[in-house]
Amino acid sequence: MDRKRKKQLQNARVIMTNIFMGISVIGIVFVLMLIAMGYNFGENGLTQSGLIQISSNPKGANVVIDGEGQFSHTDFNKMLSAGEHRIKISKTGYDTWERTINVDPGLLTRVEWARLFPLKADISNVANFSSIRLAEFSTDRKRLFVIERDTPIAQYIDIQGEKIRSHKLSLNDALGKDKNVLDGQIDIVSWNETGNKLLATWTLEQNTTWYLIDLDNAAKSINLNKTYGINFSSVRISNDSASKLWALENGNLHIIDTSNRTISGILISNVEQFENNKDVVSYVGLDAEDHNYRKISIFKEGEKGSTHLLNLKEEKPTITLSMGTYWNESWVAYSIDSHIVVSSGTYPSFDKPSKDSLKEVVKRDLGYMPQYTGVNILGRIAMFGGGNNNTAIDIETRNNFDSTTDTELSTISWIDDYLTWENNNGAIVVRDFDGNNRREIITVNNEMPVIITENNRWLYFFETKTTEETSSEKPAQNTTENSSSSETIYTLKRQKLE
Repeated sequence: MDRKRKKQLQNARVIMTNIFMGISVIGIVFVLMLIAMGYNFGENGLTQSGLIQISSNPKGANVVIDGEGQFSHTDFNKMLSAGEHRIKISKTGYDTWERTINVDPGLLTRVEWARLFPLKADISNVANFSSIRLAEFSTDRKRLFVIERDTPIAQYIDIQGEKIRSHKLSLNDALGKDKNVLDGQIDIVSWNETGNKLLATWTLEQNTTWYLIDLDNAAKSINLNKTYGINFSSVRISNDSASKLWALENGNLHIIDTSNRTISGILISNVEQFENNKDVVSYVGLDAEDHNYRKISIFKEGEKGSTHLLNLKEEKPTITLSMGTYWNESWVAYSIDSHIVVSSGTYPSFDKPSKDSLKEVVKRDLGYMPQYTGVNILGRIAMFGGGNNNTAIDIETRNNFDSTTDTELSTISWIDDYLTWENNNGAIVVRDFDGNNRREIITVNNEMPVIITENNRWLYFFETKTTEETSSEKPAQNTTENSSSSETIYTLKRQKLE
């Protein structure tokens, strides 16, 4: 073989080797990409798995999947075949959490609401109050606000730490020294995100006054009715600091700037009801020509007009509204009589292209008439309820769940980020948002609120007892006059969870 021919063969071998190596590398990368995307080869050929992420409170719990043995302790991730899987979570000294989870192919399924309760109660007394007029835990589960009946001094308490920290607030400073703050009824409408402002109402003789109460400095609290000279029918906090508020009066929607004490002109008229997700409002508006008909619309602060989502053909239907944001996904949910619609995506803007739009992700008939809605603090779960019926929509997975409660409820009460609670004749019953894992965790003798703190360390609740105090005066003319009175003592208690 001549030298030229030999050189050609060597070059050919090099080229073929490089081609083979290149194809091999591409093949290996392709296979690794399939594996990373959850694909695997089995009896049914190439199938795609899904990733499940399991968390629990407390952490370090044992996990059994489909009864096939123990996996890693929580929190952990695992690839599972698409479809239904039975998850069981347990830990020594705690009860068991169990349910079926549907894993979607190629997607991450987050199970982050599993909570285990101690089998042995470690309960301690925290504080005593007399004849409580108002008690409410903050939305972020970090504070408690308490007003006793016969004192103008309120308390707000940091409930997270080993030692609680109590702060006092003068109701005379917050509501006005010209008012008899011991009369009437005070209700908390909402807390701001940072937990230092309360939107509240004070009702006396059927007259309702709206207040923005500053917990750090009661003297900086604002009487909204007096400051703006308007009797508002509804007010909502618009931003984290509560420096802006949405306010409705006589069907007219305004926005209030509390930092400079200004109020806008009429932004929308003929508003019957509204909800807001910070600076975006969803509302039910009356038809301009015939007030028997309604429309559901979206309005963004700063825009010149509204975007109509739906014109309703029914006369005076029962409507509920709720809104939220989960991660970067905004949504609005509403019910029209027994029908619900959940739309998700981006809130539409006035006179903007249709790409800024919401898409329907859930649409169905509930079979009952919702009377109220609820949203968990994370914005992932939208709830509808009426009577003994509850329906939960998971914004992340688009799954929706129907369940029933032990008692007829008028609101959704959250005990943590994902569990709801109700008082069934003194038994505090908790459930996952989808109705699973019903458990009776404590017994109380009152209708006071309960909560699990944001750091998951404590379960707080109240117990009451009535004491009788009898005073006797010296007999006068063989007559003994006795006077007796009773006082209700509220004891704030907490159970250690971790």
